[in-house]
Amino acid sequence: MLANSNNPNICIAVGMNELKEFGLSLIEAGRKMGLAERLAETYLTPDEVAKMLGVSTNTLWRWNKSGYLCHVKCGRKSFYKKSDIDKLIGCNEK
Repeated sequence: MLANSNNPNICIAVGMNELKEFGLSLIEAGRKMGLAERLAETYLTPDEVAKMLGVSTNTLWRWNKSGYLCHVKCGRKSFYKKSDIDKLIGCNEK
């Protein structure tokens, strides 16, 4: 039972079955949201991205500094998410 702080005369009663159903719905929603995160991402080297976009690797470096197209570091190497490249290409086509 939960009392409303604005009006102490109003109470909400929640049964065990409703609480269980609510919890299961939250778990299912979390699983659906996590599915997109578990899908495999393809990573491209700066040379591959530069060739795809028709720019130099120096341009990619400047774009990373400005936040226009950010890379991901793995050790000392930089990689770009293919999904980010696809978004960038899609924005430029419109």
